[in-house]
Amino acid sequence: MRIVFRRSNGEAIALSFPIIVTALLILLALMGGVGVAVVNRSSSRVDERDVVARMGAKKNYAVLPEMSVALGGGNRTMDLRVRLELDPQVDPKITDPYAARIADRLSDRMREVEPERLAGADGARLMKNTITSVVDREVRSIKVRDVLLESMVIR
Repeated sequence: MRIVFRRSNGEAIALSFPIIVTALLILLALMGGVGVAVVNRSSSRVDERDVVARMGAKKNYAVLPEMSVALGGGNRTMDLRVRLELDPQVDPKITDPYAARIADRLSDRMREVEPERLAGADGARLMKNTITSVVDREVRSIKVRDVLLESMVIR
């Protein structure tokens, strides 16, 4: 295929080479775009499976209502917000009927604790252990994986 273009002075110019090069460049660009789309589609599936394999299933949290408990050794109180990490197949709403009992038991246990013992990392560890033991005692049918302290304010 040869395309000839004539200038105003009658000179003939063949346009076949520039058209062939342009067509090849467009074809290469299309092939590259299709290749990128195929790689992205297959890599996104691999990435999702890889994330689940490394990180585990999505976390399942039960949120306990905000609690205000009295501390021992004076008239100090503590405002507390807690999340419980549960097994992935357990419905987080299962803790709702037990929330009042958990708050009462926790209030009883915290009356024995001096506010000075709650300072620093040891205080957070003590709180997590106390909450875990209260939840395990009140709700024996639920396996609590971890206790997350969202906020702990002593007034």
